[in-house]
Amino acid sequence: MTPPDGRQPRFRHAARQRPRASSVVAAVAGAAVIALLGVLLVLPHPTLAGALGLVAVAVCLTALYQVTFSGSFAPVAVTFWSFVTVWVGVAPLIQLRDNVMPWPDLPLRQYYVTAQIILLVAVVTYWAGYGRGEPALSVPRAPRFTVTIEKAIVVTGLAALLTAVCLPQTGGLVVRFTTRDDLQGAIKRAGLVDGKDQALAGLLSTLPAAVCLVALVLCLLCVRDRNHATPKARQILLATTAVAALLNIIYNNPLTANRFATFTVMLAAVFALVRFNRQLWRTLFSAGMLGGLAVVYPLANLFRNDKSRGSLRLGLDAYYTYDFDGFQQTVNSVYYVHAHGHTWGRHLISALLFFVPRSMWPGKSIAAGNVVAASRGYTFQNLALPFWAEVAVEFSIAGVVVVFFFYGRLAARLDRSVDSGRIGLLMAVAVLFAACQIGMLRGPLGAQIPLVGAAFGLLVVAVVGWRFRSWGLTRPPDPDDARGGARPAGRRIPAKAGA
Repeated sequence: MTPPDGRQPRFRHAARQRPRASSVVAAVAGAAVIALLGVLLVLPHPTLAGALGLVAVAVCLTALYQVTFSGSFAPVAVTFWSFVTVWVGVAPLIQLRDNVMPWPDLPLRQYYVTAQIILLVAVVTYWAGYGRGEPALSVPRAPRFTVTIEKAIVVTGLAALLTAVCLPQTGGLVVRFTTRDDLQGAIKRAGLVDGKDQALAGLLSTLPAAVCLVALVLCLLCVRDRNHATPKARQILLATTAVAALLNIIYNNPLTANRFATFTVMLAAVFALVRFNRQLWRTLFSAGMLGGLAVVYPLANLFRNDKSRGSLRLGLDAYYTYDFDGFQQTVNSVYYVHAHGHTWGRHLISALLFFVPRSMWPGKSIAAGNVVAASRGYTFQNLALPFWAEVAVEFSIAGVVVVFFFYGRLAARLDRSVDSGRIGLLMAVAVLFAACQIGMLRGPLGAQIPLVGAAFGLLVVAVVGWRFRSWGLTRPPDPDDARGGARPAGRRIPAKAGA
């Protein structure tokens, strides 16, 4: 059926179809990049592990190209493929070529191939689960749970209240702009850490950081949607956003916060505020993610302490440091399973129940990365453990297949919510998930879940649990928009099939 204006309806999937010539050029360019990596990083010291790693890089780059040029912004998939490409794709190829691993222990070369197979299984099953990631042709329904200015104000107020109460008990304001070591020292002197039980320290330090993050996401989504009802409501929203940003500078700055917390806040702000509705912007973002992870990620150690600044290594030397120990820790996880067997969810359950203090649960497991590092005799055990390696330790290679297939399905669903343009619970979850994903992929979950879990829990409660009367600050939804009709400029929806 042709519309009254005589124009043919435009289907979203049609916009995604790349010209044949462009696809050929992209395929040739991709093959050239993989061939170049093979010549430079694999052929000088050819091994089966290196060849499998090159295949994993090829899968990651192909999938990254696919989601970048799919016709819509896919933040979850882009962050996934970018991080995996650099951290456990290219970095291990350099380490294998030069036979230099980040941690100086006895090499476990007999497990290199198994470690690469685990990675390859993870990325292939994730890719299969994600599919092409195209939204349905039908008009998306209006979100049942919306993000409003009132909710953003309440969460920001809670963040300010927690800051006022908790900040003095964790060393005060000044220590938040010194170093991470100074902050940890202040927390210990305050008596907030009792052996391995850090529940009180988490309550007074991690919880406010999580609330500040959620407050910023909600505020920026409202700014992006321009859902203020009046000019006065707009001024209130901008003031609330400024407060949320200031609180994040206090709690999630790179001087004293974990670098993944800082990266999470920065990425969440970008995802929440910027639409990326032009192909050039999406291309630049994907390229920027690759470059940032390859160059900026190790530079974040400049903010950690004097020792980290003194041992900072740049260029190719950075890939021999513990910043890129994902492959070696995967190898160590294979050794751990060989020596001790699978753990069958023990660490995962302990991570998900992070809010239960060890004083109430003496048998609560520590982070899986610590256990794997301890099995290799490392004196420093607070190390990364890639998500696929942790799943393999817990549930074997079969668990990797199942978990990463449904991980890909979840990522596709979240990316479709961003593409729909509907500012609701699912889009807020997608923004937060895409921003937190790098830390969760690096792992271990036991170290990342306290901040991430608290943030997701608060986000769902804030958006779903709102039962207060509206304050008249948020613009009511457009009835036509709820029926899939006219939408404000800049918020397109695909036409119905057969319209």
